[in-house]
Amino acid sequence: MTDRETEGARWLRQAQQDMDDAEFLREGARFNLACFLGQQAAEKAVKAFLYHRGAEDVWGHSLSDLCEDAKLFEMFFDTIKSEARQLDKYYEITRYPSFLPGGIPAEAFDRDDSDRAIELAGVVVEFVRERVR
Repeated sequence: MTDRETEGARWLRQAQQDMDDAEFLREGARFNLACFLGQQAAEKAVKAFLYHRGAEDVWGHSLSDLCEDAKLFEMFFDTIKSEARQLDKYYEITRYPSFLPGGIPAEAFDRDDSDRAIELAGVVVEFVRERVR
């Protein structure tokens, strides 16, 4: 395995751990954090693909932007960009009260939100997994 493949595999392992942790948090009714970890899992998965393909400048948190970067290597990333874009909204609003007009993130999300975030993240993680095998 090359260094770039090893780095990609390392990031994909962490993406899977984030998926597992998101499910754990959902079951513990920590819905905002489950949503955030769904976003993180998808972000790390796309970064895994980029590292696997030899990208050197892998940065940022926007899944939409990362999918655009990944499209340079494989155009099919356009097919998951809409799912990835939906996860972008969970990056900050799930953690910082300043992004909400009232209340706190811990009170603003419910099981349905976390179910959707985990579902979308699973689509992205599996899409990447199929491409780095």
